[in-house]
Amino acid sequence: MVGTFRILPQVRGHRDIFAWSHGVRGTVASAHRMVPFWYPSIVIWRTWSSDGAIADIRLRLHGPQPEAYTYSPQDAVELIGIAIAPEVAALVLDVANHEVAGQIVDWTDERFAEALAFARGGAGSNAVADAMARPMLKALSDTDSADIDHAVRLIRRARGTGSLGAIRQRVEIGERQFRARFKDRMGISAKSYSRLLRANALIAEADKTISPSWADLSHRYGFFDQAHMINDLRELTGRTPAQLDFERRSEVSDRHFDQHALRLPAGLENEWRRRRDSNPRYP
Repeated sequence: MVGTFRILPQVRGHRDIFAWSHGVRGTVASAHRMVPFWYPSIVIWRTWSSDGAIADIRLRLHGPQPEAYTYSPQDAVELIGIAIAPEVAALVLDVANHEVAGQIVDWTDERFAEALAFARGGAGSNAVADAMARPMLKALSDTDSADIDHAVRLIRRARGTGSLGAIRQRVEIGERQFRARFKDRMGISAKSYSRLLRANALIAEADKTISPSWADLSHRYGFFDQAHMINDLRELTGRTPAQLDFERRSEVSDRHFDQHALRLPAGLENEWRRRRDSNPRYP
């Protein structure tokens, strides 16, 4: 997303986990709407005081988020997390997706003692994420993959736009059994999971350009038409695509552009500022 969210290089390209961070030292992140998603993360919350010292360190489990919500931190909080594919999360965390859905809870897990020590000592986000990834990679190496997991990965590879019937046939599971086994493994139906993946993929695509073509995106992501896309995203997030796009870009302050944020594609920062400053209601 646009803002201070970053995908970290640790385990990049791994099938089942990825590392991420949000927030920067000494800066309170702007309030912003989170689009619903369906994967859990183990997250270290590192709170910085105004004098640059570390005020607090917490390990938390972020459950899948089936509903949009506003993240509005009151302090300068840096989040460093390892996101885990939902089809294997219960195997490595010993908690089902649906049991922690919509929740952020304090978590105790001795496997992350080293990462917590690094965070407490002021290590950078990359070093902390690396220490967090190691026990997860070990845990994943000890898990067995089920055939329904292959179906989940096919849905994810297609970013939620693939035919569920075709995927079911590819893994050779009957329709009734497919539905039951998918829901049991994931804590969510295949249709709902596809819908969340498609919405997030579309919004990520919109982040890459200053003026998204909603008609093109609706076609590319398999909606019947633009009205269908607008209604679907409004139902999921409470915002139209244009409103959501504006909110996400507004998270980036001029200071973030200069120092910390994931940047818009080259050459678009000045155009975005010009439009924002000339028309506060843009878009």
